[in-house]
Amino acid sequence: MTAVLCEELELRAGYKTLIKNFSLSLKSGQVFALTGPNGLGKTTLLRTLCGVSKPYRGRVSVAGQSVWPQAADTLSEVGLCYLASHPAFFPDHSVMANFEFYVRAHGAHWSKQMPMVESLRAFGLGDRLTQAARTLSTGQKRRLTLAFLHLMRPKILFLDEPTNGLDNHGVELCLNLLNTLKNESKSAVLIATHDQQLCRSCDENIELQRWAP
Repeated sequence: MTAVLCEELELRAGYKTLIKNFSLSLKSGQVFALTGPNGLGKTTLLRTLCGVSKPYRGRVSVAGQSVWPQAADTLSEVGLCYLASHPAFFPDHSVMANFEFYVRAHGAHWSKQMPMVESLRAFGLGDRLTQAARTLSTGQKRRLTLAFLHLMRPKILFLDEPTNGLDNHGVELCLNLLNTLKNESKSAVLIATHDQQLCRSCDENIELQRWAP
């Protein structure tokens, strides 16, 4: 099944063209990497594909539902998740409170029967449930978002530099998670990254080039 499809996409920042005539077909169970130097529009592309940023022209559909030029009313029901390069937190709330917020923000029913602690423990946060999020290291904050993905298993996932701030063990946990999402959940995953180890684990690398008029 084609999870993400975009055709003839053009993205601009003001009057500057970032990406032009970009097309992509990403199927369930595939993991693709977006690579290239800073400033080429990788983050803008991810935000456009999930409906946050508006393209200058082109068509985008997710799970068969239109995102651009006309957004579908039920897009939240397709199991889409976007993980930004700098995830947002409630700094003075606990790890568990932030975890609950993530679950509810993605339209899922929060239940104490969900294996939340197991997911947090799998990413080294099982002993930090009541700790304020602001006291976590950069890598621990990233692990918190990865634990959320471990719990929710989104069907379509856009990741922006998911290994930023992670140590070697954290990178290994991230790679294992992506492997699980690909092979068990049959998730479609698109990653913007400079991490060569992460790129080597992907099915395909798409290198964006600087567009010249």
